[in-house]
Amino acid sequence: MNLPARYLSFLTFILTAGFADAGEVSLNYAREAWFGMRHDVCNALKLCTEFEKKPPENALLKAYYGASAAASPACLGNPAKKISYFRRGKALIAEAVLLEPGNFEIRFLRFATQSKAPSFLDYNQDIAEDKRFLVDNLDKGRKTVRNKRIFDMMLEFLLASDRLNAREKNLITQASLTAE
Repeated sequence: MNLPARYLSFLTFILTAGFADAGEVSLNYAREAWFGMRHDVCNALKLCTEFEKKPPENALLKAYYGASAAASPACLGNPAKKISYFRRGKALIAEAVLLEPGNFEIRFLRFATQSKAPSFLDYNQDIAEDKRFLVDNLDKGRKTVRNKRIFDMMLEFLLASDRLNAREKNLITQASLTAE
C-alpha cells in the first residue's frame, strides 16, 4: 500500500516522538520534523509547539526551534500570531548563531529560513555570508552532522536554492558524490 507523502510525514513525526525524553525535544526528532516540512509545512508548527513545552538550552536545538517558529506562520490564520512566531524564530536563530557561529547545521538553518522568508519581512541579510560558509565547509558539515540522510537533504536544499551560482552548485554536487 502506497501512502501519500502527507501520511508518511505524519507517521515519521509520530514515530520519532519516542526519541524525546522528559519533554525535551531530541535532535533526531527536531531534524525529522523540520525536514518533514517538505511534505507537510505544518510540521513546523507541530515542532514549535513541542519546543514550547521545554525550550532548549542547546544552540543547535535552539536553531531548530527558531527555524520551526519562523516557518509556522504558514499554518496560522491570525496576522498578529504570524508576526509573533516569525519574530521569535528570527531571535532564536540569531541567538543560536551567536552561541555557535561555526556550527554548519545552525548556519544551514539560518540560510534555509532566510532563503524561504518572504521579501517584505526583510530577513535576508545573512544569506550571502551563510552561503559562503556552507560551501566552504562542506567537509566539516558532513563530519559534524553525522547523519548522512540529513546531510544529503541539506545538500538537496542547497542545490535547489536559487541563491547559489553554477560553480557553488558544482562544488556541492561534488561533495555529494564524494560522500557516497
